[in-house]
Amino acid sequence: MLVVFIRTIIIYICLLIGIRLMGKRTIGELQPFELVITLAIADLACMPMQDISVPLVYGLVPLFTMFLLHLCFTWLATKSIKFRKALNGKPVIVVTPDGIDSEAMAKLNFTVNDLLESLRSQQFFSIEQIRYAVLETNGNLSVMENENAQSPECIPVTLVIEGKKMQTNYSVAGVDDSFVENILREKNFKTEDVVLFTKANDRIFIQPRGNKFVSETLDRDTETAVSGADSPKTANGANI
Repeated sequence: MLVVFIRTIIIYICLLIGIRLMGKRTIGELQPFELVITLAIADLACMPMQDISVPLVYGLVPLFTMFLLHLCFTWLATKSIKFRKALNGKPVIVVTPDGIDSEAMAKLNFTVNDLLESLRSQQFFSIEQIRYAVLETNGNLSVMENENAQSPECIPVTLVIEGKKMQTNYSVAGVDDSFVENILREKNFKTEDVVLFTKANDRIFIQPRGNKFVSETLDRDTETAVSGADSPKTANGANI
């Protein structure tokens, strides 16, 4: 038991030194290669602590090798922009003044749901509130606000996302399938070509694939005529 205690202290001190050499970053700020090294280090450190049959040096050598590898990669990244891009990737603009860039998001395997979740975490509930959004190499979303846009009066309810109808949300938004079909037909959009279609009270937002978004406030009489559904409810239980 004393041997395990001493080995654990030694490995802990070595890990502490190594992490300090790697610099001060939170998990959310780690670049991809840094996250891989961090996960590998955690696994390597466990083996000599748990299994005393493994010589301590067999655990310390891989640890310091990983730390050395990290320092080499970091140094090369500071000297070569090409190496830095190959190692970390590059920031990508996913929202422009025209709306959501679905092609850029597809290349990143970044879904519209991921985008909306990241925006909501920064207190933005509508794409109209965003002038530009950049997906950073560490996975964080940086946002430039559109100061001329008004905040929605309620949480927009998703009716269509990535070409799929969210029919479970229709009753929450106070619409039915005919409302969705008629609006899309009026705008000359096909359902499969719609990246995002939301409704917040009497205001709709439609993001077609490869084109500028459409956003407008429906006339109350027009909205009632188009939809025979009940009046909008709160967004409780809606898949937004």
